[in-house]
Amino acid sequence: MNYLQRISRVLAISVVANLFSCSVIGNENKVAIATDLPKKSHIQERLLFIGDSHSVGIFGRSLTELLQQNFPYVAITAVASCGSEPRWWLEGKATNCGLLTHEANGFESKVLKGNTPKLHELLNKVKPKITIVALGSNLVLMKEEDRENYTEKMMAMVEDKGGQCIWISAPDARKFSASDLNDVYALLKKLSKLHHCKLIDSRKYTKYPNSGGDGLHYGGKEGALIATQWAEKIFDGIKPSLSKLFEHHHNR
Repeated sequence: MNYLQRISRVLAISVVANLFSCSVIGNENKVAIATDLPKKSHIQERLLFIGDSHSVGIFGRSLTELLQQNFPYVAITAVASCGSEPRWWLEGKATNCGLLTHEANGFESKVLKGNTPKLHELLNKVKPKITIVALGSNLVLMKEEDRENYTEKMMAMVEDKGGQCIWISAPDARKFSASDLNDVYALLKKLSKLHHCKLIDSRKYTKYPNSGGDGLHYGGKEGALIATQWAEKIFDGIKPSLSKLFEHHHNR
């Protein structure tokens, strides 16, 4: 994809995201997006992607789009809860800044306020062959003991019921110190080995702008491009393993 194509896609995604935000703030009912995706009720291969506010925004939407485009024969369920960390997904805590759901049939909805789905219910419903978790930034804000306890419970649950596991953690952020992010990554590295989860360090693919923004979320023209490139690089890294995982179904 060349630079002009990338910019066009970023702007298109940004417009959709802004339309979502305006609609939701004015009306907290569901906002549905019609799609032309093929019906996937007959598909047996399933993927679950969950995340936080980065996944409510351009990063998550871009990654979901790439997954759809490259694996049209896989039923993809994506859920993102703004502000979420592992405890939210275990206990179903409510978000007040955005809950985005992309169902396997292509239907999407976004509400400003809503309960984060409980992970065990999602896993029982979707029965994924692979689960992608994009959580990390909000782990910085947790107490150290809670961070370890709830993150381990979440990874163990994915290991037990979620098929293969990929954990995409925090991108670069001006809001947090390098030491804060290092602590989170040290824990995730330990737990990912224990629970056989592939850990991806998003700091390799992101550099937060020196000015503008809130120091955490990637917005505006510059931030949107970084978030899109982040998703593209993550996808390029996981595509080979996903292709191998799903190849027998595709070749039927």
